[in-house]
Parts: sequence; structure tokens; C-alpha cells
Amino acid sequence: MNPPSRICMIALAIAVTCQAARAENTRPAFESLRYDEDYSFLRDPALRTDPWDGLKYLPLAGGHAGYLSLGGELRLRFESYRNEFFSDHPDADNAYLLQRYLLHADYRATDRLRFFGQLQSAFEDGRPGGPRVTDENELDLHQLFVDLTFPQAGYDSLALRIGRQELSYGSERLVSVREGTNNRRAFDAVKWLYRQGGTNVDVFFGSPVEVDRGVFDDQNIRDLWFWGIYATTPVPAFADAKMDLYYLGLRNPLARFNQGQGREERHTVGMRFFGTSGRWDFNHEALYQFGKFGTGDIRAWSVATDHGYTWPDLWGRPRLSVKAAIATGDRNANDSDLQTFHPLFPRGNYFTEASLLGPQNFIDLRPCLRLHPSERWSIEFGCDFYWRHSLDDGIYTPGGSVIYRGDTNSSRFVGTDLSLVMGWQFSRNISVSASCSRFFAGPFIRKNGGKDVNFGMLGVTCKF
Repeated sequence: MNPPSRICMIALAIAVTCQAARAENTRPAFESLRYDEDYSFLRDPALRTDPWDGLKYLPLAGGHAGYLSLGGELRLRFESYRNEFFSDHPDADNAYLLQRYLLHADYRATDRLRFFGQLQSAFEDGRPGGPRVTDENELDLHQLFVDLTFPQAGYDSLALRIGRQELSYGSERLVSVREGTNNRRAFDAVKWLYRQGGTNVDVFFGSPVEVDRGVFDDQNIRDLWFWGIYATTPVPAFADAKMDLYYLGLRNPLARFNQGQGREERHTVGMRFFGTSGRWDFNHEALYQFGKFGTGDIRAWSVATDHGYTWPDLWGRPRLSVKAAIATGDRNANDSDLQTFHPLFPRGNYFTEASLLGPQNFIDLRPCLRLHPSERWSIEFGCDFYWRHSLDDGIYTPGGSVIYRGDTNSSRFVGTDLSLVMGWQFSRNISVSASCSRFFAGPFIRKNGGKDVNFGMLGVTCKF
């Protein structure tokens, strides 16, 4: 039995253990950012009713030296493509298994001092042409940071976080942990965290960490710097609404677009307004980018909106929504100026689980129906229609590579993507997901020799 198969067997054994705890579990759902979880309430022995509480709260020196909390994740994900990225190359028809393993330790020495560390291991089995950049990482230090919390003086919390850490903001259109891929994203960064009432403000400076396949060899990307300030605050005029305001800066010596390669310094300013109003929910975001690309100027923008309406009294509590988004493309590939929108560090499955297109030079319209037949089940039907914003710019992968270059003599329409996503929360610890989609290539893709794409996915995740 090869090493990945042995790890799968271990995962299955742990999953069975998790299943045994299903009926007794009353804990809240796990956080996407595991460092946001707080198990200090387990100081009270009477509350330690979950089988995993022995790992979630380990007092040191009888509690006088703080406590240690352990946790982890095991994810198995089978994916299959036909004509991946619209290609008819033999390697574009594939089926393979992805495995991801995360293990973290959270040591809270005092209310003012905390250490958090997380290991990540990821494997790929069976993919023709070998693993993609984000598919494999034998073993590495995914996160390791220290939190220093300062005495309160007119605010709820002020902390300094130093070290390797995950960053995630807003709808993850610009800053994401990249959950859809086999390796999550981290940054080597310094961050200030301010909390007062319902207002959160983060100020950070750092560099993204690249994925290397060996053991403890991941490092931040040389000379690529990322910084910003991100604030979230309630909107007093709307009881159930909040607003994000942010500035993000990026300096990249080797940026690549349809226009070519060059040194990029890009600044992004934006706002997001989101919340609920009765049965309606909404999420609006607008941003503008400026800076320099080589000797030219950067001028780009993007707008996204999502409106949904839920019928709570009908079977399945259906939510019908329409998403619409637009991001600019370069108007002239032969001049030095650049209008291509840069999504910075977005989620990998930006549009659908198939992850075929990146959010650059696009117009997207997505009607969607989501059902919850029970508390544990969810079903989502979606249909995406894609166009190019600029005819002189191409279409991109989620990683930012150009799939097909711009052509003003080709159609603006890119294609239609029909998708189905199902989720089953078997227990607090175990979740199962499945997805399938069919991308019908439009005239622009077909003129470049592209084909329709079929995608299927089945995944199982166990967390503790």
C-alpha cells in the first residue's frame, strides 16, 4: 500500500470515530479560519461533554500556565474533468484524488500572549501530466504566529500578530485562504487587529507564501509585497447591515497579463455593503485600482452585486438570487497602459467548483436557486453567463494565466456554465459535498479551438 493510501485509511478510521460522536454533539460549527475558534469556556469541567473536549482544552500546570487546544482536518476530494480549460489534449481528460491534512496547536499562555501553529500536508494521485502547483506539499509549516494583546483602554481589543498566517476578508473576492485548492494560502505578515463594539480594523504588511512540494521548504515569494487596511463596521441606519472599507497595495516585479510581463505596483480602494432586510439579503461591492505597470498607468475597476430572497415557510426554504459582476479588461494590448482588473489573492473556486475562469476581464450573470431540504442538506442550482468586458483582452485561469489572448475580431460571449452543488453535514465533524457542471463553450472559445467542459467532484471532510 502506497503512503497516500495508508493516509486515506487513517482518515477513514478517524472519520468513523467522528461518526460515533454525532448524536451527542452540540458544539457550533468549525470556523474557516481555525485560529478564530475559542475553547476557553471549557475551563468549566461541567461543559466538557463532547468526546473531543479532551483535545480542545488541555490545561498546563493545572491551568496556571494557560491551556493548549489541538485540532485538525482531513479532506479527501475526487475530481474529474473532460477537456479541462477547454483543451482537447489527452491530459485534459482526467480523474484524480486530492488529499489534504491539517493539524494545529493553539497555546493561550495568558490573556495577552498566544501562540498558534499549523502543519499542512497535501497529495495528488492519478492526475495525467502530474500535479498542479497547488496540488502537492509533502509537509510544511502552514501557520506559525504569536499574538500580543495589549491592555484595554477605551476599546475591546488591540493585538499585534507576527508570523505566518492565513488572511481572509469580505467575500474573498480579493483576499482568500484559497479553500477550493488542495493547499490553502498563507502569508508571512505583521498585522494589527483593533476591535471596538461591532467595528473591526486590520492593518497588515506581508508577502504570500509559495507552495513547494518538499518537506519544510515553503517560503514567501521573493520581492512580492502585499499590504493594506481593512475595516468592517455596522451601519446605524440599517439594523442588519454592515459595511467594509478597505485599501490594499501590491508590488509584484513579475506580473503577467494579456499585454505582457512587467513590474506592477497596484493600489485598490473599495467598499462593500451587505446584510439582510426581512426576507431579502444583499451583498454589493465596488472597487477601483490604480498604479503603474512597467512604464504605463493602471486604471481598472470592478463592481459586484448579489440579491437574494428566501421563502422560509416553503419546503426547502428556497432562496432565489441573482448575482451580477463586471471587471475591466485591457482596452489596447499595444500601448503601455493597463486596464485589466487584478483580483490579487482570490478564492480558487471564484465562480464555480470547476474553477475554469479567473475574475479578470469578465461580465458575469448568475441566477441561482438554493434549497435546504433539511438542516443537514443543501442543494444549489446555478447558471453562469460569461462575456469578455474588453475585446482586446483575453480570458484567464483562476491563477492568473492567460487561456486565450484577446482578439477584437472574435465574439464577446465566452460561454454558459450550468452547475449543481450538494452538501451534507453528516455531523459537526463530518461533511460531504458533491458538484457537477457543464460549460458550454461560446464563440470566443470555439474560435480558439476550445471545447465544452464537463466537471465532477466528490469530497469528504473530517474536522476535529
